Amino acid sequence: MEPTSSDSTEPVSASRAVIAARCLLGALLAISLVRAMTQSVTPGEAWNFDRFVAPPWAEALSRFDINNHVLNTLLVRISTARFHLTELSLRLPSLLAGALYLLAVYRLARRWFGDGLPFLSVIGLLTLNPLVVDALSEARGYGLALAAWTWALYLILESTQSFNRRNLNLAGVCLGLSVVASLAFAACAVALLLVSTVWFVAEGRRQKLPQLMFLTLFVLLILPVNRAQWATLAVGAKSLGRALDGLADLSLGTSHEILHLGGRAAAVAAALAGLVFCVRYWRRREDALLVIAGAILPLSFVLLLLSHDYLHTPFPQQGAVFLVPMSMLLVTSIILKFRMKAAQITYLVLCAMLCACYLAIFPFGMYTAAPEFAGGRTLAKSLRQKAGTANVRLGVSLDAEPVVNYYRWRYRQSNWQAERKPLTETYDYYVLTPADAALIEQRHLHVLYRDRGLTLAQ
Repeated sequence: MEPTSSDSTEPVSASRAVIAARCLLGALLAISLVRAMTQSVTPGEAWNFDRFVAPPWAEALSRFDINNHVLNTLLVRISTARFHLTELSLRLPSLLAGALYLLAVYRLARRWFGDGLPFLSVIGLLTLNPLVVDALSEARGYGLALAAWTWALYLILESTQSFNRRNLNLAGVCLGLSVVASLAFAACAVALLLVSTVWFVAEGRRQKLPQLMFLTLFVLLILPVNRAQWATLAVGAKSLGRALDGLADLSLGTSHEILHLGGRAAAVAAALAGLVFCVRYWRRREDALLVIAGAILPLSFVLLLLSHDYLHTPFPQQGAVFLVPMSMLLVTSIILKFRMKAAQITYLVLCAMLCACYLAIFPFGMYTAAPEFAGGRTLAKSLRQKAGTANVRLGVSLDAEPVVNYYRWRYRQSNWQAERKPLTETYDYYVLTPADAALIEQRHLHVLYRDRGLTLAQ
């Protein structure tokens, strides 16, 4: 596979593929903006805001848990302080990171896959996955981490073609930022760091990738991680297989044992194939993407397994979104390496089918990880209208507590007293999830608002 090559079997003109890609990316950015403005806050977003953004700096830095995506937290503190607190200001850093990710994907695909159907298929595979679509705007660290890691990959690949120390220095900083944005990206960032370092050392090039990456980590993580307790970091999947299953479930919107088995087998096959192609084409500049992608996928798996065995860390769940671009770039590179018309047409058909599946479950509304909290903002408005300015005590289900606290800040309702106590006491209003819905009949409560995930009762 050579950079910027186009396939002779393309049934459409290159210009149409480029126009279609630009329209797709523009539409994704517009949809992400609308979602950032209109969708209710998710429990993960609300928890991070309530524990690490809203409190004073001293209090926020006094504790740390895995939900605190440090870079996102810092940027959200800035955006919500600079602008009035809204869902948009909360998600603004992720929205900007999403735009940077889309730009990186476009430049990466155009540089290495030409401007025909392979280029368009890569654009679709790297952007239409529901996990990726969520990361483009959800106020979590995954979008920031994904954008930083993808830019690091792009800059490193560019330097394999024409050595550029400035690009490599920037790539080192990007790798550090990706881990600061989400600790789940530690394995893939270290994998890319190791592979690229070996590549350039073998060429006799001196570069500061490791120093800049770890300096970035030290400067931005030393204070928060110093206050972490191990129990707060041990949250995630218990095995690599379960992490892959969860990734497949969120990506395809369904859960079947056959899909789980197929996903695991595909991951193993891709990792082994990547290792073979990496060894075979090592240091061939025209195959740099194939070589580097082929090395970092199996190496990431190895690092995750070693960390689990020796450090007892869990496997990433939603944070495993980095496997989407990593695996898709590798598989596409392998298929296009050999100019076999039948194999390429078959692959493009499969890509079209997968993209069609993504579009069928495209998350235009609430974020994939928390569909049951889609009515959070409507419930909060109902409570604000009903309670007025009176001081009220709220009995809130544990899962819904961060959401209620966020809207307490959002609508400046200091009269809401959401107490962190068991729901055995009597309250003025109740915000309940289905797990506590039995209280409605037990206490003969009057339902003021109800959807499939949340209930407001009095």
